[in-house]
Amino acid sequence: MHNLVRGLGCAMLALLLASSAHAFPVTFGTSWDGISLQSVLDAEYGVGVIDAQNDYIGANSGDPDPVYWEDLGIYGIIVREVAGYSPQNTFGWYKETFSPPVIDGVDDGVIFAGPAGAGATASIVFPSGVTTFSFYLNPNGPLDSINAPEPELFFVNRFYNDLGVSGGGGVHVPTDGDVQCLVYDITDLRGGVPTFVLAWEDLDYSGDITPSSCNHCTDNDYQDFVVEISAMSPVDAQAVSFSKLKSSYGK
Repeated sequence: MHNLVRGLGCAMLALLLASSAHAFPVTFGTSWDGISLQSVLDAEYGVGVIDAQNDYIGANSGDPDPVYWEDLGIYGIIVREVAGYSPQNTFGWYKETFSPPVIDGVDDGVIFAGPAGAGATASIVFPSGVTTFSFYLNPNGPLDSINAPEPELFFVNRFYNDLGVSGGGGVHVPTDGDVQCLVYDITDLRGGVPTFVLAWEDLDYSGDITPSSCNHCTDNDYQDFVVEISAMSPVDAQAVSFSKLKSSYGK
């Protein structure tokens, strides 16, 4: 695996919570690629250091759900990309305004395009006025993905993703928002520099989980695109208050 050690100095990447939430379960499957997310994390961070099925943010009651971040910029590096769509997957950021975003080149941008592979790096400084943000994945880029025809995108914020295949309702838990991305906080592994792993499923989460590929199913393996993001710029310590964030979601 690519050496991820790097000196970023003192920086802050604030993971903010919109509401205190109950834990949400994730229904995992067996990878069609024969490579589990656990094996990817073990190879990168050490065997058992991160528990893929129990350490994601949202696994425990009180974890933020959904999550988003606040900073002036980010540094990202691909840990591993093993999906069949890896030559086309497009990973980007957008300004979080607490309503489903429109990805149109205004207050959003591409971080890694399809040809980027393991070890690729990128530094992003957001335009003036953008400090609150999150991430999206365009599975298979300009082409269609299984149960995700263009222009459908997948978001870290699961409540922006459709409910079930083509909005037809989830066939396994959770049924209130498709979990297309698992987020792991690895700040302690990076010497206190706020750092997170984003592990993506690039097929529609709510498809039938099957042991082999089909047109209306998924493997829910979450190792299709694994990226690590770190802070690159400190932000004002007076971030948006928790009460204001809760009101943004009508909580």
